Amino acid sequence: MSTIRDLFRYRQLKDLLALPLAILLLLLSPILTFTAAFFATILDLLQTKSTSFPPDDTHVPTFYVPKHRYPKRYHILLLVILGVLFGGIHCSGWNFSFPTYAEQKLWRIASLALIIIPVATFPLFFIVRVLDSDSISYILAKMTLILCTLAYVSARLVLLVLALVLLRHLPPTAFIAINWTTFFPHFL
Repeated sequence: MSTIRDLFRYRQLKDLLALPLAILLLLLSPILTFTAAFFATILDLLQTKSTSFPPDDTHVPTFYVPKHRYPKRYHILLLVILGVLFGGIHCSGWNFSFPTYAEQKLWRIASLALIIIPVATFPLFFIVRVLDSDSISYILAKMTLILCTLAYVSARLVLLVLALVLLRHLPPTAFIAINWTTFFPHFL
């Protein structure tokens, strides 16, 4: 009982509240990054001296994308966060039932790869930009970046194939018909 009481003291209660806030911030970070990029684009278009949209043009091209003034790291950060969240969603299937042990291991490895690879390659983007393009370190970093990209694409393909293959062995509860109308409120 003393450990439970100690857990809810003020100092440790503050730590208990920090975890849900950190999880919420992690889940909202793609939305916040996208919102920042969106408003930076809108501000760029509304400025009188916009560098991305000439004022004397009479129409916008079909596949027009404005040139942004904000750093490219917003895009990289958004891709990393979305990649990690995508892998986290697939890690939620960690303890699902699988027909074979090999399929379970493949699912787990590919899900972990979707989390680890974007985080591992994030520093490589900056290393590649800082290094001289003629150095051996640049070539090694670029090759590592290409290999990580291929590994990430392979992990996504493995999960896609596994998701389709696992349809052959559905649990019996998947065939229960649900009366969805009982879940919606009816006023008449």
